Amino acid sequence: MNQFSEKSSNEPFILVYHERAAEFCMQELQKLGVTHIACASTREEVMAVLDRVEILFCWRFPMDLFAKAPALRWVQLMGAGVDDVMMSNQLPEHVTLTRIVGQFGTAIAEYVFAEMLYLVKNLAKFQEQQQISLWKPMKLSVLTGKILAVAGLGSIGAEIIRLGRAFGMHTIGLSRTGAHQHLVDQHFFPEQWGEFVQQADVIVITLPYTESTRAVVDKMIFEQMKSTVMIVNIGRGAVINEADLIAFLQTHPESAAILDVFEMEPLSSENPLWRLPNAVVTPHISGPSSTAEVSDFFFANLKRYLTDVELYGIVDRSAQY
Repeated sequence: MNQFSEKSSNEPFILVYHERAAEFCMQELQKLGVTHIACASTREEVMAVLDRVEILFCWRFPMDLFAKAPALRWVQLMGAGVDDVMMSNQLPEHVTLTRIVGQFGTAIAEYVFAEMLYLVKNLAKFQEQQQISLWKPMKLSVLTGKILAVAGLGSIGAEIIRLGRAFGMHTIGLSRTGAHQHLVDQHFFPEQWGEFVQQADVIVITLPYTESTRAVVDKMIFEQMKSTVMIVNIGRGAVINEADLIAFLQTHPESAAILDVFEMEPLSSENPLWRLPNAVVTPHISGPSSTAEVSDFFFANLKRYLTDVELYGIVDRSAQY
């Protein structure tokens, strides 16, 4: 018999919360045999069951309600980012927090190289020429031999490095602990940001947003970059000082920025990044997730929770990710 197929007094009560997809996530879990479960899409629906919730599977949950759930023991987020929960300081210390890991590397790495190649191969210019039937060859650059600098060496950074090597790029990396420095040709720690960016042709930022990474890429760091650097941010927008980035792009027309995340989202229509010719703006779409995949991840973690095995994706509160 499926271990989740029958309710019992010992089975934890699970709440699935999502403003749009709670019911779909619950249906996915019910297919897997989870029954002691409810879904909510509004604050009012949460309040109706909050006193019973031991496990919360959620996306953008009303964080002031964490402390009002007396039985809450575990929160599984539906995404990889945890900065909103960490910065709120509203999750009680006794509650375990987990995030989705290992699901976004492939999609994000493909996004990074698609956008890089679009710029390096000047495809926009050729599309313009096609519209006016203009045959005008031009010399194109290559990624081979370029220095790829990746800040953040988790599963996403690792996949970007793997593809970079396939393109014949020299790889360097920056990380807080150095635990994955074997992935790159040369490794740097956060106190070496200046040295890290000086030699880079392409800088890809995959870092989480924490107190220590807030606006870490600022005017001082930009001043140490090559004038022709390509900057890609698919981590968190607030890791880069946006005003300093705009100033750098405006004064270095041969540089480029590929940006999928921003300090404030959606990006204001008044933001200069929309109109800078050397900036590429996309609406936080590089790492899509599917209801089925995140539900499968939670289900695997639920089995571990019920058998007292360490959960996947546990957030280190001291590191804030």
